[in-house]
Amino acid sequence: MTYHVEIQPVGKHFEADASGSVLDAALKAGIMLKHGCRDGRCGDCRTPLISGQVVYPDGLELSSTDQNGETLLTCQARATTDLVIDAPEVTEFEGISIQKVIGRIMGKDQVADDVVILECMLAPGTQFNYLPGQYVDLTLATGVTRSYSMAKRSADDGRIELHIRRVNDGQATPYIFDELQVKNRVTLEGPFGSFYLRESDSPMILLASGTGFAPIKALMEQLIERENTRPVHLYWGGRRLQDLYHNELCQQWQAAHPWFDYTPVLSDEVSSDWVGRRGFVHRAVMDDCQDLSDYQVYACGAPIVIESAKKDFVESCGLKQDSFFADAFV
Repeated sequence: MTYHVEIQPVGKHFEADASGSVLDAALKAGIMLKHGCRDGRCGDCRTPLISGQVVYPDGLELSSTDQNGETLLTCQARATTDLVIDAPEVTEFEGISIQKVIGRIMGKDQVADDVVILECMLAPGTQFNYLPGQYVDLTLATGVTRSYSMAKRSADDGRIELHIRRVNDGQATPYIFDELQVKNRVTLEGPFGSFYLRESDSPMILLASGTGFAPIKALMEQLIERENTRPVHLYWGGRRLQDLYHNELCQQWQAAHPWFDYTPVLSDEVSSDWVGRRGFVHRAVMDDCQDLSDYQVYACGAPIVIESAKKDFVESCGLKQDSFFADAFV
C-alpha cells in the first residue's frame, strides 16, 4: 500500500510505500530530504511532522518528539497514513538526484600509513551533481559497500576524490589498501547527506578529525571559488602529525586568504619539536572562542568528536542548536 506525502512549505509531494522508509521513497522520487547516516543513529533526518502517522522498526532509539508524533526519522519511519511534513530545505537540493555510476580508479595515493586518497574517474559523459560536503556509497569488486565523503567541490572534471582511513579488521579498507589497483572498476551511488554550506554572513568554525577533513576540503574549495569574505577558522585534529595529511595545503590556504585561519591540534604524545596545539580538537575551539552565539559550526569526523563538540559548544559556549552542522562517520 502507498501513501501520499506532502512537503510544506514548498508544495512538493511523492508517494511512499508502506514497506519502505519515507526517505527512500523521497530519494526514489528525486526529492532530497535531509539525512545523514541512513540507519537511524545520527538523527540528521529528523523532520517536523505536521500530520499523519508512521511506525518504526522494533528496538530503534527514538526521541520524545518522534514518539509523540511531532517529528519523524525519515530514514526509518514507515508511513501508515498520508503524511504532511515540514522540509523547506529540499529546495537546496534541486537539480541533484541519486545515481549509480561506474568509476575507474585512476589514482591511489597513500598519504599516511593508514590513509589513502582515491581518485575515481567516472565514465565519459557522466554528469554527477552534488553539493560540497555530501558523500557517496562505494561498492568494491568484493560486493562490500561503504560510505565516503567527496573531497572536491564538484565532479565537473569527471573525477571524484575520496579520503579513506584503514580499519584493520574491516571488510572494505584492507582490500582498498592491499588489493585495489589503479584501473580497477568500482561502483559509486549518491550523492547522499545533508552536510553542505548554508547561506549566511556568520563567522564559521570548521572542525575536522582525521579523514573528516575530506568534506571540509570540499567546503573550502567552494568558499574559495565563491571569493568568500566571511571569517573562517579550521581546526583539524589528529593523534599524530601524519594524521593531518594535508597540513601544507591548509597552511597554503591561510597564506593566500586573509579571511581564513588554520589551527592543527594533536591529541597523542608528540615529539618535543611540535610547537602547535595539543589535546582534544574541540577543546581548542573552546579555548579560543568562549562565545559561539554568533557562529556557525561545520564538524566532521569520529562520532565521539562530533557529539562532544555539539554538547560542549551548545552548553558552554552559547552556540545555537540550529547553527551546528555535522557529518559523523558512524
